[in-house]
Amino acid sequence: MKVASWILLAAVLSIPWWCAVPVHAAAAVSSANSKAATVTVTGDKTWVDTGMDINAGDKLHITATGTVNMGNNTGVTPNGVQRGWVDTLRALTLPSAGRGALVGRIGNSDAATPFLIGADGTVLAPISGRLYLGINQDSIQTPDGKYEVHIDRTAASAAVTSGAAAGKNNYDFQPVFATLDKKLPYRVTDKAGEGGNPGDLVNFVLIGSQEQVTNALKAAGWLQADKTNTDAVVSAVLATLQKSPYMTVPMSILYLFGRPQDFGYERTEPVMVAAQRNHFRIWNAPFSTPQQTIWAGAGTHDIGIERDQRSANAITHKIDQDVDNERDFIGATLQQAGWVQAMDYMTRANPLKETKTATGGSIKSDGRVLVIVLRPA
Repeated sequence: MKVASWILLAAVLSIPWWCAVPVHAAAAVSSANSKAATVTVTGDKTWVDTGMDINAGDKLHITATGTVNMGNNTGVTPNGVQRGWVDTLRALTLPSAGRGALVGRIGNSDAATPFLIGADGTVLAPISGRLYLGINQDSIQTPDGKYEVHIDRTAASAAVTSGAAAGKNNYDFQPVFATLDKKLPYRVTDKAGEGGNPGDLVNFVLIGSQEQVTNALKAAGWLQADKTNTDAVVSAVLATLQKSPYMTVPMSILYLFGRPQDFGYERTEPVMVAAQRNHFRIWNAPFSTPQQTIWAGAGTHDIGIERDQRSANAITHKIDQDVDNERDFIGATLQQAGWVQAMDYMTRANPLKETKTATGGSIKSDGRVLVIVLRPA
């Protein structure tokens, strides 16, 4: 079972997700519930286990000293060094931060979103879980040296929920499910109106305002794709001038409710964005719950390039046939960012478990839709 699936299973069973995820990390250097810890961070491991379990709402004051050497950069401090032109192509742990910077994340999962710490940083934990630290690096240049890091943890002043999403017992999904099963299309199409080819499955739903959706996805590490080629050119130029990687490549237009996607989101590495990326499209549904807006989503994982069977000599992205993996990954990233109030799976009246995309690629699924209720801002 993939990591994202472990996390969602843990959420539904109301157990801490870090107990469900297989962890391969350095030996713990402090007791899990300690208020302070000192950790040595080196570059031979991407993530170092601090041995400290934190709760949502805890305040962490983290300071670091020491230096590392990375290629031509020597004496790099925990604040990192300014990115160079080559960094626009590096697959750094945290692309927005300087090389060699001290970074952290909560949980040992691919869905966890790294954050910058630096030499002196304060972090308010969005979720509960094990704290990991690392040096912002790529797979080519391993840092030589170490940082000595001290962590002071101030417990949340009031009881808060854990980062694990509330299960179905904490939210009445049945009215929502009844509406969705009646009104939610099963698939998107590659053309508006009649005559379009059926495409990706509609495999997840977000419930929340546009502000909630935007903030939640940003916190979870998703980047909003450029909508036009003109937007892409401007973004690419700005990214290059800022010595940042360009990662918001436009997506093809697909249709739901008779119109193009409202937004596209993606997560990838700079050098892989053209061929491989996690991505999805969302549409503001023309129906809603009494309290909140509904967003219908179709997510797939691009894993390469293949022939587009709609026309000769055309190519398109090849997707992971098991589209449930991307559905679950999307939910896991939002959960890791602490933005999930509740989530549950809806089984359709006539679940679609095996079919073809509009370009001829195969799709396999258990036929369920993941419904995610976002927490208030």
